[in-house]
Amino acid sequence: MHAKINQIFHDILNAYGDLKKPNFHFVMESYNSLKYQSILHDIYSLFKVIDNTELNYDVCISLQFEHYNKPAFLYLSLVSTYAFFYYENKVINCIDTMYHEFSDLINILFSYGFILLNKNELLYEFDIDTSPFNVENQKASVLALLFSFGLSISENI
Repeated sequence: MHAKINQIFHDILNAYGDLKKPNFHFVMESYNSLKYQSILHDIYSLFKVIDNTELNYDVCISLQFEHYNKPAFLYLSLVSTYAFFYYENKVINCIDTMYHEFSDLINILFSYGFILLNKNELLYEFDIDTSPFNVENQKASVLALLFSFGLSISENI
């Protein structure tokens, strides 16, 4: 996991530039890029999607859809090609039994080069000052820096 975390931190630095004066210019550039428009088109072909994206506060595309009458959430980072999938109060990854029920979605993510993060990776915290991100008393987790300081994940274990 350490090598993956190093790569994630490198991608964060590449997107934000200076973490003491983060530059959020990448958000709209990424959002409007053909890569994201294409993957969204493919995802919309699978599900009836509600787009909860809020680019004024988040650095991700936030999608919601129903699966067996329960909400499912997919987050695509605009920092780089990272994603996480949340269903039934769990981050779904390749070791989860639910993973296979979403194989079409997972295949779309992989075909566009997205890396599906697991709970431990999302909760990993970097020792950096978060005040330049205009958040108080929040840690610089992978979840916060790649997706949103406003997101939290709690899982039934």
